[in-house]
Amino acid sequence: MQELLDELSRVLGRGVSVDDVAGRVVAHSAQTDDVDQARVRAILTRRVPADVAAWQELHGIATATGPVRVPGNPALGFQQRVGFPLRHKGVLVGYLWVLGEPPDVDISGRLPALAAQVPAGERTPVRVVVALEPRVVRTVPAGDPLPELPGYVGVSDPHPPDRAGAAYQQALAAAELARLDPALPDRARWSELGAYRLLLGAEPDEVLSGLSDVLLRTLEVYLDSGCDARATSEQLHLHRTSLYYRLGRIAALTGRDLADGGARLELHLALKLVRLARRP
Repeated sequence: MQELLDELSRVLGRGVSVDDVAGRVVAHSAQTDDVDQARVRAILTRRVPADVAAWQELHGIATATGPVRVPGNPALGFQQRVGFPLRHKGVLVGYLWVLGEPPDVDISGRLPALAAQVPAGERTPVRVVVALEPRVVRTVPAGDPLPELPGYVGVSDPHPPDRAGAAYQQALAAAELARLDPALPDRARWSELGAYRLLLGAEPDEVLSGLSDVLLRTLEVYLDSGCDARATSEQLHLHRTSLYYRLGRIAALTGRDLADGGARLELHLALKLVRLARRP
C-alpha cells in the first residue's frame, strides 16, 4: 500500500493517507508541505483523534457513497480535505484522505487496489453512536467500549461496515426517542426500544423468533385477555399450571419479562403485525 499511496501523492501533488472504519491509520504518504496538525496527531498515535473523527463524521463520511469534502477547522488544526470511501467486495473498509483540494484527476480506478490492502481484521462489525446536542456521530468496532458523549445518545446494533448507513439510522432514532420518551434512558440502544422498533419497520419475527405455533397462540390469547391467567386458561382449555409453564417458556425464548408493560406491548404488536402481513 505504501507504494500505491506515494505514487498517488505524486500524481495529485497532495498528501494522502488511509484510515480504516474504526479510525486507525493504516498508511500515509511521505510528509508534504501541506500536512496539518490533525494529520500529524493521527500519524503519531496511529489513530484519528476523537475530535477530528467527529468533525469528519459530522460532514457525512460514515455514510457516504462518493467523495466528501470536509471544510477546515482551525480549532482542530484541521485543513480542508476530501475523503473517498474504500470498498472491497462491496464492504466499506476505510477511507482515502487527500489533504487540501485535489486537482481535477480521476482517481476512482486506484481505489479498489487501495481497498484490497486494508487489513482484513479491520472489517469487523461496527456500531454507530449518535449524540444530538451537539450532533456527534462515532463509528466504533462492535466489541469496543462505547464513547462517552453528552446529552441524549443512541446506539445501533452491530452492523457490517458496509451497512454503517443503516446503523446510523438506528442510532439516530434511538437518540431522538430517548429525548422524546422519559421511560427510556438518556443513552438508548436500538435493541432496547421495544415496540418503537416495530413501528419504525423492524421485522416482528425478530421479536417472536423461536416460539412454536402453540406458544404463539398461548401468548396472543394471554395478551388479548389483558394478561388474565384465569380467562386465558378457560379459553385455551388449559390447566393453570400448564399455562404458567408455557408463559415461562415464552419469557425464556423471547428474552422478555411478561410482567413488564413495555415488553407486553412489543410482543402484542408483533403478533398483530404478523396477522396483518397475512392480509391478501
